[in-house]
Amino acid sequence: MGIFDGMGTTRTSGSGRYICPGDFELELRELKVFESQQKKGHHFFCAEWDVLEFTPPADLEGKPQFKAGDEASWLVNLDNASALANIKGLALALVPGSEEEDIDEETMEDMISSKQPAKGAKIFARAFQVATRTGGEFTKVKWSSEAITDDADAEK
Repeated sequence: MGIFDGMGTTRTSGSGRYICPGDFELELRELKVFESQQKKGHHFFCAEWDVLEFTPPADLEGKPQFKAGDEASWLVNLDNASALANIKGLALALVPGSEEEDIDEETMEDMISSKQPAKGAKIFARAFQVATRTGGEFTKVKWSSEAITDDADAEK
């Protein structure tokens, strides 16, 4: 038994540096779907980005921030009821001029394929904290093919 037994079937872990509250300009590195290593049968959608620009909100002082050149990830648990709607929001921004009905199963399969047709796309994101009914918080992201400037619109 060698020290690297199982290496052929082992997957690398992602960057683990997730999008936090703030405004981002991002360049897409990769879109993918993968199975959880901890919970077999549970799948995640992941978008990996190069950060081009990051503007933190005023209340982020002292918390981790991003700078140009950093890598960032956006992870969606596909078990969540809102998963497909959240992913569709990203896809609509990655395909400017598309309508909701244009983004279907075939479109998404193509986007995560080895072709990676959206790779290199520049996109804008505004991330902000949203309270859950159970008292927790999660980071919601609004995606756009254009810079996001309206605070009221971004947090809908």
